[in-house]
Amino acid sequence: MQQVLCPQCGAPVKFTSTASVMAVCGACRSTLLKDAESVKRVGEMADVLEDYSPICLGAAGIYDKKRFDVIGRIQMRYDDGFWNEWYIWFDDGTDGWLSDASGQYAVTHTRRTKNPPEFPSFDSIKPGGVFKLDGQIFVASDVRTCRATGAQGELPFVPGDGWQARVADYRSVNAFLTLDYSDGDTPALYVGRAFELSDMQAASLRSDAQVEETAGRFRGKIHALDCPNCGAPISFVAAMATQVVCPSCMAVVDCAEDTAKVIEQQRKLKSIKTTLALGAKAKIDGAEYTLIGLLKCEDPDPEEPSNWIEYLLFNSQKGFLWLVESEDGWERVHVCDTWPTRNNNSSVNWLGKPYRKLYDYTSRVTLALGAFNWRVKVGDTTQISDYQSGGRKLTREESQNELGWSASSPVNPVTLAEWFGQPELAKQKAYSSGSSVTGYRTWAGRATIAMLFFNFFDIFTGKLPFLIMGVIMLWIPAVLADKFFGQGD
Repeated sequence: MQQVLCPQCGAPVKFTSTASVMAVCGACRSTLLKDAESVKRVGEMADVLEDYSPICLGAAGIYDKKRFDVIGRIQMRYDDGFWNEWYIWFDDGTDGWLSDASGQYAVTHTRRTKNPPEFPSFDSIKPGGVFKLDGQIFVASDVRTCRATGAQGELPFVPGDGWQARVADYRSVNAFLTLDYSDGDTPALYVGRAFELSDMQAASLRSDAQVEETAGRFRGKIHALDCPNCGAPISFVAAMATQVVCPSCMAVVDCAEDTAKVIEQQRKLKSIKTTLALGAKAKIDGAEYTLIGLLKCEDPDPEEPSNWIEYLLFNSQKGFLWLVESEDGWERVHVCDTWPTRNNNSSVNWLGKPYRKLYDYTSRVTLALGAFNWRVKVGDTTQISDYQSGGRKLTREESQNELGWSASSPVNPVTLAEWFGQPELAKQKAYSSGSSVTGYRTWAGRATIAMLFFNFFDIFTGKLPFLIMGVIMLWIPAVLADKFFGQGD
């Protein structure tokens, strides 16, 4: 490690990694460039906007049984939000990146190969597209053109004025791959896998109190934000500091820059009544969550229209959690870090269990209120495919620039009431799948009843063994089908 004094203010600045070429002075924001002989000031870097990430400079973790330290951060902004890329330094002298986006994490490092694969052009990559590396199939999950809006600590390159990153992320089960076209048509290749926050040293992370104190800070304003449109206080905007929809005037406020600004004025509604209210608290699995946003969505299918409400909850250590209220009841939803693999056109396999496809439909946002970690707009549409295995459901969601998977399970109304401390919620409708798929054993049971009815008198004759054999022949494939296609209990 090398420590120097900032030429601008004299504050000490560290260069931990031998791969670091620049560092940002924490005192005066000067950008310092290091070469073999000296360190010089080359400008000033914009500060990062603090969000609810518990990660910070100096935090430590374990990946592939190797310790690493977080020594830098670059904050990337795209049209609908931002995320953090933390620069990490391993104790074996190698470096890498810890991606921190909406409560999901992945560690990647540069992959160099003597025989590079044939790369697609950046403009040709679409969500759902396939890229093969060493025989492994990766699926494009995110395609973005973004820019650096702030930095901290050390970095292995200098993001100059106007610097843009063109990146495509791919997923394969829990493996993570990035093609970075920032420097030209031939991308840099990064590989790694999804990362659990539990693999960080807890004592090195920011505490809940530290997160609450700094998140959503606008040039000295902490916590409360007055709506730039109507002046009403928005106390929950600091949840992710990306976007908030004012519940008083319906203004869409962008919070991902130095100052909050109105970017859209939605049509104001006379009254909005939902089962759960913004700001509601829930204790789920021992962690306290706050309801920070809600979406009203619809499937515009003219033959079978439907609508539902999606509630976004947040905990600074656990991340995001969704609750969905529909005519079928309540579901708890979380984004999948591990992706399923495709079996065929009608099923996928996830965590060792097959899920059978139910249906395809469209989700369109009709109302957005509260704070979100991306820029949600009324009219946004997503193509949805649902898969089922017993009481569990997998959902594939694809938009213009992004593809993701989420898993959901039913929530009992009594449990919902306990989470929110609201006894009246126990009167909510219990969940029913609403699916036309009833299970092979259900079908076998009905067929057995019909067989016995039409052959009732044969029970008292010598044909009884044949009837028993027929029933067995019905139930064996039904039980096996339910087991392998996930339609049983």
